[in-house]
This record gives sequence, C-alpha cells and structure tokens, in this order.
Amino acid sequence: MADDLFTPTITPAAYAERRPPWRPGSLVYPAVFGGALAATVLALVNARRLRLPTGAALAIAGTGAAALVARLVITVVLLDGRTSGSARLVGALSGVLVWAVANLTQKGRFRTYEMRGGTPASLVKPGIAAALGLGIIEAVLIVVAAALR
Repeated sequence: MADDLFTPTITPAAYAERRPPWRPGSLVYPAVFGGALAATVLALVNARRLRLPTGAALAIAGTGAAALVARLVITVVLLDGRTSGSARLVGALSGVLVWAVANLTQKGRFRTYEMRGGTPASLVKPGIAAALGLGIIEAVLIVVAAALR
C-alpha cells in the first residue's frame, strides 16, 4: 500500500550544492601563521559554507577588525615597528583571538553538518595560501603604518 504519509517532502535536490566547510578547529593553523587577517577571511568563508546567521559572521568580522587594529597599534607604537619575536607573537595571538570567536560560533553548526553525513573539505592549500598571501598584506600594513608614524 502506497501512503503519502511516508513520502519525503524535502528531497536532496531541494538543497543547493555548495562546497563543504572546513573543520573550525583546523582554522587555528592559518590563524597562528598568517595572523588576524588570514583567520578572519578563512573564518568568514567557512561561515558562509556553514550557512551561519549574519550575527555570527558580524561577530567574526568585528573581532577580526579589532584584532588587526590592535596588532597594528601594538606593533607600531609599543614595539616601534620592529618585526622581532615579540611582534610575531602579537600577530599569532591576534590570529588566535579571531580563531577562538570563529570556533565558538561555528563548531555547533559543523557538528550538525558532520552528523548528517557531511565530510569536511581540506584546508591545506587554502590555509597555506591565506597564511602567506594575507600574512604578507598584514606585514605591508604594518610597514605602512610604521612609516606614517
């Protein structure tokens, strides 16, 4: 007996195909090596892939902007624009701050994604590209800010 009660109403074709998200915990590596800018960009891309609400994306973006400004101020004012070990530590800590907010906002949605059978995408190539490319942009911002001071 065919009964409409047992017919699914939402079919897999109803979902738009998107790229799979990255593990939020894996974003810490580009955050440490690339800084706040790399962490912010990757976290915002992952937030879109996870379909997070706008408030979560704004929290990530706001934290990223604040961490970048704090890094610029600390490096230029307190460390006189030096790129020594302490400046690198400040960059890593600013990236970890952004990662912490991204991890808090994304891990619940990512767990749901995994429990529904989703497999995460690899972060190796995008992570290296973001850490290098956006890390260089962050370094150029520091040099420019130190020159303007």
